[in-house]
Amino acid sequence: MAAELDIVVKKGKLVDGTGRDMYNADIGIKDERIVKIGNLDDYDAKKIIDAAGLIVSPGFIDIHSHGDVTILLYPRAESAVRQGITTLVGGNCGISPAPIKDYWLMQFCEFDFWDEVQPYIFYEDPIQPIDKVRKAVKKNFNVDVDWSTLGEFLDRVEAKGSSVNLVPLVGHGQIRTQVMGKNSSREATPEEIDKMKEYVKEAMESGAFGISTGLDYVPGAYANTNEIIELCKLVKEYGGIYTTHWRRTGVRKGTPKRPKKIKGIEEAIEIGKKADIKVQVSHLVSGYEIYPNPPAELDRASAYATLSFIDEAIKNGVDIAFDVIPNTGGGIGTVPYVITYLFPWLKQAGSVEQFVKNLKAADFRAHLKEYIVDGKWYSINPRINPEWDMAITILECSVKYYEGKKLGDIARAKEKDSLDILFDLLIEDPYVKAKSEFISDESVKVLLKHPRSMVCTDAFVFDDKGIWGINTEIPRLLPHPNTYCAFPRYILNYGEDRIEDSIKRLTSFPAQRLGLKNRGVLQEGAYADIVIFDRKGLTTNEDYRDPRNYPDGIKYVIVNGVVVVDEGSHTGELCGKVLRLK
Repeated sequence: MAAELDIVVKKGKLVDGTGRDMYNADIGIKDERIVKIGNLDDYDAKKIIDAAGLIVSPGFIDIHSHGDVTILLYPRAESAVRQGITTLVGGNCGISPAPIKDYWLMQFCEFDFWDEVQPYIFYEDPIQPIDKVRKAVKKNFNVDVDWSTLGEFLDRVEAKGSSVNLVPLVGHGQIRTQVMGKNSSREATPEEIDKMKEYVKEAMESGAFGISTGLDYVPGAYANTNEIIELCKLVKEYGGIYTTHWRRTGVRKGTPKRPKKIKGIEEAIEIGKKADIKVQVSHLVSGYEIYPNPPAELDRASAYATLSFIDEAIKNGVDIAFDVIPNTGGGIGTVPYVITYLFPWLKQAGSVEQFVKNLKAADFRAHLKEYIVDGKWYSINPRINPEWDMAITILECSVKYYEGKKLGDIARAKEKDSLDILFDLLIEDPYVKAKSEFISDESVKVLLKHPRSMVCTDAFVFDDKGIWGINTEIPRLLPHPNTYCAFPRYILNYGEDRIEDSIKRLTSFPAQRLGLKNRGVLQEGAYADIVIFDRKGLTTNEDYRDPRNYPDGIKYVIVNGVVVVDEGSHTGELCGKVLRLK
């Protein structure tokens, strides 16, 4: 027998991440690295994995995640690794766990207890003094927020350990919050931009791979293009990347002043050109609004027209790529109960029973309709989306007639107003569950076929429960199915004709965009980040009624040479690393 290895993966179908044709071979792992690929019958190993009939590929890289926000709560990162993700990129959408000085910028994970920080009925105030939030985080999450800089946070993650690798970005919104505080709903002064640069410098010297913006969120939405260019020029000096949740909706309160979506993509391109920086457009969708809901061919045309801006930018020398959420229902969370679309009024009622009683009152219904029709409530806003009722599909209801139907179709069949149908439906069954869809499957397919596209979850990391709705009768929000099955869903629903091309999009391409060396490929000398899955048995198990389900078919996941998922079960190993830009 030859020298002992730590792990030998035997008889697998290797898809090495480069796009090369699949081939049969064994993989030998020693310490953190792949040391041998070929016929390893003569090698001894501490652990032998029989991969006969299974696909062996590099671990998936989630180019747009919010897992850094919850990694201290869920260091096992089961929702990620059990779908094959071995590396996630955090700090997206302008939100990162640091820097923190005087203020906390709401990160959405605190949704269920934000009332303890600052009571509200309609819209939360996302910027609050750090001392108020620190107490609430300790009470609800049992986490001491004892870091200030991004470097200190990353050290904290390393000390605790995690089951996935973390690529950090620093959030522009987080930085802007520390510099401008609650006076951030305006353009920054040159002096304030200089202060922001000090935070950027610390983050980049601590290992951040770049900076992100969230230009539909407070406070990033109030930044002008020049502010971002100035910060990106500094990031460029360190070899970093610019990622952007581009301007699409405006600040999501009432009826916002909505930017032309395509202008947001143009702005991202302009920033890339003027700062001479690599650009990643986050969770791309069509840059055009089409009403009424378009037929498939028009939807595809809209996606192609959007991509033409990307293609033209590339032709003009801008190094730009993008990621896409592989479904039609958004990212971070899902709203399972229809009643929570009317959350402020449910909250004021104090109970489901009282809210339903209120809905039977003609004057209350008239008030509610007037408020919504006037465009004051963002979640249901006919002024923003006249066909809002076609985005809601009933999944579970005591009245079986409604199941599988869109709310708008029910209204038209009954020749009634959609809001009245919504109210009547909740009176009949206040616990009715639904699925919301914001974009079309046709456009997702087009965007994911582009050679510069990648796949993302746009999700936190959780276990099979997560943090929302654990102690409430009707949760306002639950983890999106994306959280658990985005990458298997891409392979099954949107993947390329060749599995080799699909895997490249999930592995070596994002690694190359980030500048990750020796990751995203199965090669001798590369880090042993590996996923082994049963292509025929791959199943997402996604369910918008109860979305916290792991996929089937992900048999083994290896991170830095250590088995984290073994025959579908998490081993408890915390072998991930914080990957720092050098």
